[in-house]
Amino acid sequence: GHGNVAHPHGILVTWATITEGGVQVNSAGQRFWNEAQGYSEAARAVLSQPDGVAWVIFDSRIAAIARQFEDFKTAEKQGAVIMGHSVDELAKRTDLPAPALQKTIADIPVEGSDVFGRVWGGQPLTAPFCAVKVTGALFHTQGGLATDPDTALVRNNKGGIFENLHAAGGAACGVSGSGDSGYLSGNGLLAAVTLGYIAGVYRGDAKPGILT
Repeated sequence: GHGNVAHPHGILVTWATITEGGVQVNSAGQRFWNEAQGYSEAARAVLSQPDGVAWVIFDSRIAAIARQFEDFKTAEKQGAVIMGHSVDELAKRTDLPAPALQKTIADIPVEGSDVFGRVWGGQPLTAPFCAVKVTGALFHTQGGLATDPDTALVRNNKGGIFENLHAAGGAACGVSGSGDSGYLSGNGLLAAVTLGYIAGVYRGDAKPGILT
């Protein structure tokens, strides 16, 4: 999943808005989790907030970095990115409570850990500020057919394996585990490349005629 999808536009907002120093706040203008855990975990965190939405708060410096991504530029063109020359102006334009948003931004440490356990050390947020209303979304699953790790042959749930059936990529059970915290960028490609390679090597060594 991904917890930084512009709402209601449905456009993915790059996670660089977070990794470069931005935060997510709920409709009360307050942070609610450690955003450094990742964008996959963010989907559940955001959806657990009132109305299943949040606001990603960043500044013009981070916006300039985010413009490297076409999705972000599209979000700007469609009016998803709201700007304010001060926290008060941003709060007014997003209908967030200004005192709470002021405190949230002021409480971000220049260095060290915050109350959520996120470690800081980059540049602090400075005016002008930006905000995007976001929600969480399911992009794809990491489930699939269970395979034998040595051959990429599909396991039979009654025992043994199917000697003429391999699975790889999205067709195979992934390596991310059963929760959102196990996903890392590229895990789907990892399963495709690795299991595909294992299957190819196995077939290269297999006896002719084994496929039916």
